[in-house]
Amino acid sequence: MTQKIHHEKPLIMLVDDVPQNVQILHQILKDGDYSFSVATSGEDALQLVKTNPPDLILLDIMLGDIDGFEVCKRIKEDSSTVEIPIIFLTAKIRLEDKVEGFRLGAVDYITKPFEDAEIIARVRTHIRLKRSMDMIKDYNHQLNETLAEMHRSYDEIKDSQERKIAREKEEVVKVVSATATHEINQPITVIQGYLDLLKQSLETDTLTPIQAKYFNRIENGLNRLISILEKFRKFSHLYFLDYEVAQKHMNTEKKEIEN
Repeated sequence: MTQKIHHEKPLIMLVDDVPQNVQILHQILKDGDYSFSVATSGEDALQLVKTNPPDLILLDIMLGDIDGFEVCKRIKEDSSTVEIPIIFLTAKIRLEDKVEGFRLGAVDYITKPFEDAEIIARVRTHIRLKRSMDMIKDYNHQLNETLAEMHRSYDEIKDSQERKIAREKEEVVKVVSATATHEINQPITVIQGYLDLLKQSLETDTLTPIQAKYFNRIENGLNRLISILEKFRKFSHLYFLDYEVAQKHMNTEKKEIEN
């Protein structure tokens, strides 16, 4: 793709295989704030438009190698040069020639012999239109870049906020886990202590079958509660380990259970 070039002065490409015509055009336009490039054949024009894209092309229809219609067609088929305005230079004034030129993408016609005022006015108009379109496209590009940057910033802020919320939730879980473990463990320890004292003070032989049954249920329930609490403590700890460490630990335990 041809690199977009911004010229300090609008660049006009003059394409004509008759040197006198090129000289006349340059003489007419030299007082304007323009720079010029010259091609004396269709092939030269196609090469030059690639290496140094102009802001406007004044293109003669009757060229020695390929005609101006074919040159215009190729320029308009190329995405890197399609937006360059082309004004045809011609002695032909047939309606079908004008229609064909506009169909191929030309923006205007200038007939020979040249009228100075007409050329100056038409060139000035299309240069201004081209520069205005370029400016609009530049602003649109800058706007798109700004919007893209805003979206990136929003996503970064959103991700940062989500990570912050996740960290805060994790801290809350840690605190709740530690508090719950402590708060539950303390009364369980007390209950277990009193149950042991009760066992020591009672003569199990004197207990009725119903009393022994209830006593065993209390003891079994307490042991189950202690086991659940231990599992809670264990898995709460694993939750806060690095994922790979936790996963490895869980897989090891799974194998041990399976064995």
